[in-house]
Amino acid sequence: MFYFVAGNHFKHAINVGNNYLKKYKKPIINFAIEDLNNSKNVCKEYKNLIYNIPENNFSIAIKLSSFNFDKILINNIIDMCKEKNIKLFIDAENNFYNKKYQDITTDLMLTHNSYNKIIYKTYQMYRRDSLNVFKQDLTLCNENNIFFCSKLVRGAYWNTENKEGHLFINKEDTDNSYNKAIIEINNSKQSKKTNIILATHNKFSIQLGLFINNCNNNNIFEFAHLQGMYENYYNNISKNNNVHVYIPYGPYNKMIPYLTRRLYENMDILFP
Repeated sequence: MFYFVAGNHFKHAINVGNNYLKKYKKPIINFAIEDLNNSKNVCKEYKNLIYNIPENNFSIAIKLSSFNFDKILINNIIDMCKEKNIKLFIDAENNFYNKKYQDITTDLMLTHNSYNKIIYKTYQMYRRDSLNVFKQDLTLCNENNIFFCSKLVRGAYWNTENKEGHLFINKEDTDNSYNKAIIEINNSKQSKKTNIILATHNKFSIQLGLFINNCNNNNIFEFAHLQGMYENYYNNISKNNNVHVYIPYGPYNKMIPYLTRRLYENMDILFP
């Protein structure tokens, strides 16, 4: 399991990130603990991370729930990212927090993405509503002339939410939803003001993104994988495509919820 994490200190994560840069990959560092009662400590940790992180090609990822959805703390982190031109990926939440997540992340995009690509919103395409939300946000950003920056994932809460009715039950439906979002961006007139990260280990979706990039002679899509997963495949395309890698770190005993979700989410990759 620890093959998939960088260590328990941000210096370990930065070292791992520097090694990935040598493989032409862009590190996204994530303090992967989920504790609503420690939002100020989480904020302090991210401030230390941002202060020490190299500016060139490093990004960070946060969960709003780890900040207890405190907009003041979140905007403090965003301001630090903007000063160092660091991209901020906002990871998705479970269904209980989904409405709050949608409202806050859309507002943050509208506030901070006017002149640069800073805020990246995550869309869980196994949700029945995600494709429509994705299209609505794309239109909203177009109307307001701001950058639409997003990360497409399939979803991280299947094991706990698959009986609640808001998720596709068949994997094929999730795959179709994911790939329709890729095609939607390709057909969009706003493609020059978008930055779409295909965070997936699904070979067809990767190949679809690569095919569209090649047809347009332009990297409309970038890609991302988790540390320790699908490494060799992405190593083969990282020289000619922008590939990011998620690098989680933190106290091991507090990373169990994150690691458990990743295990269930990628069971077919880990145990083919």
